[in-house]
Parts: sequence; structure tokens; C-alpha cells
Amino acid sequence: KYWVRKNRHNAENLILAKQIAKHLIMHRIWNGLSQKKIAVEDLQVTHQQYQKIEAVSNDVFYVQVARIFKNRGWNKEVLEADPYAVLEEWLKRDYDGKYGSVAYFRRYTQPDKYHKIINAWKLLDLKAEKNYYKK
Repeated sequence: KYWVRKNRHNAENLILAKQIAKHLIMHRIWNGLSQKKIAVEDLQVTHQQYQKIEAVSNDVFYVQVARIFKNRGWNKEVLEADPYAVLEEWLKRDYDGKYGSVAYFRRYTQPDKYHKIINAWKLLDLKAEKNYYKK
């Protein structure tokens, strides 16, 4: 259900591919990892191949995602959730109360990694369809 099969490029699979890519991006940036580190240590591929997974240019297989999540000790069940909701939950978990009120925190002190994730997701949303269908 959560992987995209080769030569099955349709709108429904594009949505799933983007959701998986957003989770991979979020987990990688939040945990301070590089694309190269995940590519080499978890998938034994080049960082360019992993970049294509995050950009939805290459199909991702469940076994690849499962290997990354297992090696990193990440919870695979989170893949079913909306990435934006997970990011909000992580903000609350890691930063709530450390900077005063949540409203103040949201307005003034969001961590740099939060903005990196949001910006990476915006870029993915702009380019995903073209990359996925290789137009």
C-alpha cells in the first residue's frame, strides 16, 4: 500500500510517492542526516540515487523505506500520517515549553530545521509531477 510499483505512474501513486518523500525528507533533516549518509549506510546506493527518491524521480520500494526506518530506529507507522501533522507533533514534543508559550514559539523561534523541511517540501510540491512523469 505504501510503495509505488514500477511503471504504475498515476495520480494516486504520485500522492503516495510525495507523502513518502516528505516523510523521508522530514526524518533526514530533523535528525541532522545528509542524503549521502542515508544512501551509503542504509541503501548502499549513491547519494544521487537517493536524491532521486526524495525528488520522486525514481520509484521507491517498500523494502528501501523499511530498511532506512529500521536502521535508524524510526517508526514506520508514521508513514500513514500526514507529514505536516507529524512535523507539528515533533515541534510540540521537542520544543513546547522551552521557549515560553507555544504561540510565541510558533511566531518567533521555530528551529532552522523546521524551515529547511518546509522549504524542501515546497520544492518537492513544485517539481514532483514533472519528475514523477518525467515530462
